[in-house]
Amino acid sequence: MPLLSWKPEYSVNREDLDRHHQEMFHILNSVYDNLMNSRESSFLLPSIDRLSGIAKYHLSVEEQCLREMCVPDIDHHIAKHREFTESIEMIRNGYYENYLEASKELIILLGEWLFNHVLKEDRKYSDMMGIPGTADKTLDN
Repeated sequence: MPLLSWKPEYSVNREDLDRHHQEMFHILNSVYDNLMNSRESSFLLPSIDRLSGIAKYHLSVEEQCLREMCVPDIDHHIAKHREFTESIEMIRNGYYENYLEASKELIILLGEWLFNHVLKEDRKYSDMMGIPGTADKTLDN
């Protein structure tokens, strides 16, 4: 049973960004499943690397979209992105010290990121995502 499942109402109205978010959900659930069922230590490092790669690519695409939409307070949003990628790297660097602890930290980090950032912060901009002609609009809130 997945820890957190993607639902269509989580969409930010951009297919590429939604696919990235769905991949993050998949990574979270696969790490959780591995921790709960098999505890195969060789599973975690490739998962961290996959998350790191998708996060860096996804965040650069998302940041470009937000710039094009002239989102206010974009610097704060981008700073949160940097904190997230730095946290992934910290978990990766601590992986060899304690596999189980690194797995738990990754599950917590990614779960909180998906719930608090993707499903709340990113959704604030979903009405403008992927809609032609929104690049010069600003948000009221």
